[in-house]
Amino acid sequence: MNPTTDGTKILLFITLATLTLAACAGGGTEEPVVVETDAPATSRTPAPDTLLPEATGTESAPIEVAYFTPAQTEGPYYPVNKPSDRDNDLADLEGSSGPPAGDILEFGGTLFDAAGMPVAGALIEIWQTDNNGVYLHPRDPGASRRDANFQFYGESVTAGDGGYHFRTIVPGRYEPRPRHIHVKIKLNGQELLTTQFYFDNDPALASDSLFAGTTDDQRALIVHVAEGADTNGNPILLGKRDVVLRTHLSNP
Repeated sequence: MNPTTDGTKILLFITLATLTLAACAGGGTEEPVVVETDAPATSRTPAPDTLLPEATGTESAPIEVAYFTPAQTEGPYYPVNKPSDRDNDLADLEGSSGPPAGDILEFGGTLFDAAGMPVAGALIEIWQTDNNGVYLHPRDPGASRRDANFQFYGESVTAGDGGYHFRTIVPGRYEPRPRHIHVKIKLNGQELLTTQFYFDNDPALASDSLFAGTTDDQRALIVHVAEGADTNGNPILLGKRDVVLRTHLSNP
């Protein structure tokens, strides 16, 4: 028997056992604590024109909140009679004779609450003009020019990670407003936000009193658009717009 060798083996065994117990004790991670208060004005996120990670359909981590998406007026043309086909693809109307006129636009993003947590199961409504600048509304004076192949209104329900998606067209402009898409967000029947999305590099933004009068960060209303292609390789426009609510919805 070699006392030196046996002593070394015993010491090595005790050391390994101690390390194993320490690893087991520190292996778990604490769940984030969410305080049931409005997010403080000093918390930070990327700038409103910084693109956040794409939606994955699964729960995602919270962000730090530095801005909220500004509210905008509903306008006079919220649909009185919503179409029976009201899915998130406004460019594919059930019973139409063909595609609508205009450039196809696919856009989406992530919905966050005031604590920076992704909001799942929220209903996002959009409504807009067709390529002729006409709404689906009885009071729109351009009803005779309305595109019968366009859906005008659509709905998307946010996924587990707060992601939403729409396929539509670039809305036609009507004087004096810039091109825009109306947005309304609801959860469990409660309206959380009504706003409007605009497009970068639209020269009409500078003279629009509604957009210019926005006191919050105007960049949070801009859809960033780039050229892309659909799954069949057809050229389309792709856009991104995340939304941060002023409402705190997270549970601790």
